[in-house]
Amino acid sequence: MRPLPAAALFAALITPAAFVHAGAPPSGASVATTGDSSAAASDTAAVAQRDAIDVLRGMLHRPVQVEATGTLSFGLDWSLLPTISYNPVYGVAVGAMLSGAGRMGSKTLRFSQLAIAANYSSEGQLQAQIRGDIYGGRGKGLIKTDIRYLDTTRSTWGLGPIEPDQEEYPMDFKLSRAYATFFGRVSGPVFIGLGYHFDEFQDIVDQRAVAGDSTPFTTYSGGAPGRTMASGISLNVLADTRDNLVNSQSGYYLSWSFRDYLQDLGADQDWQELWIEMRVYPHVPRRSKNVLAFWFYGWMSFGPGPYLNLPADGWDTYGRGARGYLQGRIRGANQMYFESEYRFALTRDGLLGAVVFYNMTTTTKPDTDQFAQPDHGLGVGLRIKFNKHSDTNLTIDHGWGREGSRGFFLGMSEAF
Repeated sequence: MRPLPAAALFAALITPAAFVHAGAPPSGASVATTGDSSAAASDTAAVAQRDAIDVLRGMLHRPVQVEATGTLSFGLDWSLLPTISYNPVYGVAVGAMLSGAGRMGSKTLRFSQLAIAANYSSEGQLQAQIRGDIYGGRGKGLIKTDIRYLDTTRSTWGLGPIEPDQEEYPMDFKLSRAYATFFGRVSGPVFIGLGYHFDEFQDIVDQRAVAGDSTPFTTYSGGAPGRTMASGISLNVLADTRDNLVNSQSGYYLSWSFRDYLQDLGADQDWQELWIEMRVYPHVPRRSKNVLAFWFYGWMSFGPGPYLNLPADGWDTYGRGARGYLQGRIRGANQMYFESEYRFALTRDGLLGAVVFYNMTTTTKPDTDQFAQPDHGLGVGLRIKFNKHSDTNLTIDHGWGREGSRGFFLGMSEAF
């Protein structure tokens, strides 16, 4: 692996949560802390904490400004930064991101975040997105948004688990996505919400079908449609006590979402989707800063959903699942995912850390609708503290999977 240029190292950001205003509590954070995190903080109280900006400042012997900042009219502090990222699917991507974080009202205990980003990759792919978690002035309301546009080439390998000698089927498409969910708090950290979800895949080109081959996409779809649409409403339940969205040290995250896609709302056909998710962050050993994080999700579809909308690895909200596999490598009507990651410091000043992780994905076979043997992944990663105030890390991971699958992943914020 060739070393990253210093400018790229300090500018590399790919997820909205990474852009938290320096000096403020992280976006979505609660002011409460656990006994474990307080004890962990005392372990390093006598050691001055450092981040990448401190290192760069020491090298240049002068103040360093790596972002443009200000305050939006509705109260969010904002940051404008160049971005660079790498993913085996789209190669190296460069672009920019505008991110805002802060309290929308003086009495709320939760921070809101809003990020607008766009990039263009070495593989000629364009990505633009708007993601946000906006809390109401008293913390009783929440709006979650996920708006995307992709002009991309992504491969598929058919439906079901990974099999030896599976063939690759490259597909070109443009994706327009608009998700919005409106939540109201019912008790403590628990919110209930109604949402709308829209996906339109346009200009779909199944490259091997064009060449005359029979492909999983044409077999499943009964032809080669150039466009598919999913449009539906959802019922959602959410509970979130995490202390930090970019690098959680305590708390839990629970989510349940049932989505009903309807022809009456413009969908190609009626079908349903269920998403269940859980994340927890215990400390191991208990009074250390080391975190043994767990992530689980179940993603089920009911009815003939469009092929490109079916559950697939790497298509979670932030595209961080199943490190070690290409995005879309494992696709099926139903999918269950589990990951555990151990996070620990390498230096007492917090500048360097590391992780080891393991994940497994199990998917239903198309001929039996039964879950098959899991596809396993594992890997290691280096962490470089980018912003000590928000506890944001530059993440450099390498993962391995079955049948020769492997990948190098560069980003900001932890995978989950």
